[in-house]
Amino acid sequence: MRRANTWILAAGVALWAGLWAVSAPAAEACKRDDLKAMVGRYFAALEARDPSTLPLASGAKFTENGVAMPVGEGLWKTAGKVVLKRDLIDTLECGTHSNVVIEEKYTAPKTPAPKGGLGMDIAAKPPAEGVVRPILYGVRLKVDDGKISEIESFVARETEFAFNAQGVLATKDQDWESVIPAAERSSRLAMIAAADDYYDMFVEEPEVHTPFAFPCDRWENGFQTTAGSPDSTIMMTAHDCSPKGLVIKTHGKRRFLVDVEAGTVVAYVHFAGGLPDFHMFRMRNGKVDLIQAVIGAGSKDMGWPDEAVCK
Repeated sequence: MRRANTWILAAGVALWAGLWAVSAPAAEACKRDDLKAMVGRYFAALEARDPSTLPLASGAKFTENGVAMPVGEGLWKTAGKVVLKRDLIDTLECGTHSNVVIEEKYTAPKTPAPKGGLGMDIAAKPPAEGVVRPILYGVRLKVDDGKISEIESFVARETEFAFNAQGVLATKDQDWESVIPAAERSSRLAMIAAADDYYDMFVEEPEVHTPFAFPCDRWENGFQTTAGSPDSTIMMTAHDCSPKGLVIKTHGKRRFLVDVEAGTVVAYVHFAGGLPDFHMFRMRNGKVDLIQAVIGAGSKDMGWPDEAVCK
């Protein structure tokens, strides 16, 4: 009888352990402070226009608006001072994302900027030649064994859709980085689902629905698209982040980074089949209440392979 009871107890413990392993949150692969420090090193190097100070992995890949190039090209040659920066830290994926306003001296483009597939491009008036002005920037870093192995960057200037860097600066009081109480957090999968479903709502009658708070506000390249103003195709409801009714079916697959502790998730997508894009979503108590997006110059693709969603 004692042997039978022992066997039953052991089986019960094994079953409980297995169930706990399935339901327990995934262990972090990187430390939050270490990733945050790497972001700091990256931006110190960018402002100095000197990537040689970075711990780059052998064969590190770098893209800007979907175009592969050597680290040190693109914005690296013209970057100025960081004016505003919001960081997302994904300790499970050892990845970071930064949503940034950065200064740059204006130089008129020698050739027209490629356009994407939105069909409602709104370009900003360019400043005078040589004027230092703010532009929009975003960057994803992948860290492997203490070295940066991937750099995916996005740059939006006056030639890009709805560009308004001052509009992002006006949101400087939004809190995207503070660690929130556990009771206000959503699971990693719930946050990915909310971001993923957002892009599938660009139809007349969506079959999925991102859980939006009310009010919810969104900025795309600094232009607030939830202010209640109409555009040429659709009336936008004030403080409603739903894209329902705006039909865009060519987004393609998405990639994600998630900061469960801060309640933020970022999705990378080739928006409308022609524009390198990231949307950064803030979630509180299971609902999205803020969205910040940067949409770069048109490109043939994102320059990165699709990834399986980490569950």
